[in-house]
Amino acid sequence: MSIEHTFIRFIKLILAVAILFAFSFILPLHAQDDITTQNGSSALDGGWITGPASNPLSFLNGPANRTYGSTLPYDFPDFRPVSDLDAHLPNWLNFEAEERFRYEGYENANFKEGDDDSYLLNRFRFQADLHFGSWFKFVSQVQDARPFLENPPIGPPNENRWDLKLAYVELGDPEKHWFSLRVGRQLINYNNTLIANSEWRNQGRSYDAAVANLQASRYHLGIFAASAVVPLASGISHHQEGNNIYGLYGRVDKLFPNSSLEPFVLWRVQPSLVIEPALSSKTGKEDMKTYGLRLKGRAHSALDYSIEAARQAGKDGTEGIRAWALTGGTAYEFRAAPANPRIFTQYDYASGNPSPGNGLHSTFDTMYPTAHDRFGIVDLFGWQNISAVRGGGNIMPHRRWTVTGQYLDFWVASTADAVYNTSGGSIVHGTVPASIGSHLGQEFDAYSWYELNSHLNIGAGYGRFDAGAFLSRLTTGHVYSYPYFVINFKDHGRSGSE
Repeated sequence: MSIEHTFIRFIKLILAVAILFAFSFILPLHAQDDITTQNGSSALDGGWITGPASNPLSFLNGPANRTYGSTLPYDFPDFRPVSDLDAHLPNWLNFEAEERFRYEGYENANFKEGDDDSYLLNRFRFQADLHFGSWFKFVSQVQDARPFLENPPIGPPNENRWDLKLAYVELGDPEKHWFSLRVGRQLINYNNTLIANSEWRNQGRSYDAAVANLQASRYHLGIFAASAVVPLASGISHHQEGNNIYGLYGRVDKLFPNSSLEPFVLWRVQPSLVIEPALSSKTGKEDMKTYGLRLKGRAHSALDYSIEAARQAGKDGTEGIRAWALTGGTAYEFRAAPANPRIFTQYDYASGNPSPGNGLHSTFDTMYPTAHDRFGIVDLFGWQNISAVRGGGNIMPHRRWTVTGQYLDFWVASTADAVYNTSGGSIVHGTVPASIGSHLGQEFDAYSWYELNSHLNIGAGYGRFDAGAFLSRLTTGHVYSYPYFVINFKDHGRSGSE
């Protein structure tokens, strides 16, 4: 029996045992989108953040993405005009507001020499919440996202003017009640790797969905049916009919000390996709199931870990699907040392297709992940046909200031397959002699965040990618750099957990 078959059988066994164990308590596992990760944090204890969109192992990276949990004072007085407004409104009504301003630039887009740009991005969101008792809430949010000084063509994801970002009703409170139901346009974020809202993008991602959450003590289950909204440059966006994803996402807390075990089953259908980008532009219908399991936690007070594995099966057009992926990492914090230094390491693998056109689709489908810092802040690659290692560290020179540096190295899993971006599109493909190898390249990143108060922070970063032999053979632009500077403001009003 092959290693892959053994791996698949092991995942199925663990998943089945976890689900049966959970259902034996009648009320199983709670979805992560409402409590743990709805605001872009995949920390063990969740938490509301004003910082950047997190990557799937953001809690390993430590407070660089999340210092809000600290009880130490801020350096500047708080600024929360919407919260102050809410204090004068009836209890059944409150408002929320967000504003983000970012400068960013790049060179050699899609590895095409001379394709350079730099521009400003602004995103404003305003939200109204109506509460009717503890069991019913209506939420609506408008968004205006637009670029300035960007080279044309201009459109999503940078431009999304006056769209309806959120519009849902919620029955029950997922943090207090054993059952809750959310129906309408909403955010969904399950551990960032496969289904998330990808907040670093200027327009982010919303879903037209129905999500039910059940919980009993340590056991939680999310059941959902959703369709990702396809953003327009202006006006109210809609989802694509027939492009749907359904799933069960569970969590068992403290099955092991200070840990959570998360089994999940996802079913994706879409009317048309390119089946083998490395071979042709032929399209077909997709009917795909993803089975997976994630374990994350703390081995002790200073050592964090996370590991996730997923397997995919089904049909892409007339081709069968057999793909898999793995990600894992660990981090250690030297709490007794000055500036709280923290080191982390991570490994990622997602299968590619070694023989395009052979009737079997082996490229892992990353679906709807959080894009930013999934594979470095340059955001060039997706979790498809890739093998990557990451290592880095961060320090906290000041109680609200963090500095992070990291190094990443990339290879394609299969040289016969395409190289894929964060959205699952093919960047480049072609025939490369075996002697060239499979090295995509390496990346160096440095970024820093400073929280002025509980609602306002600033950040800056720089990433540089240098192409390896494989990518250099197929492209003309072998260096990609990405600088940014950002100001974030979030005032969640009376509804914020501050």
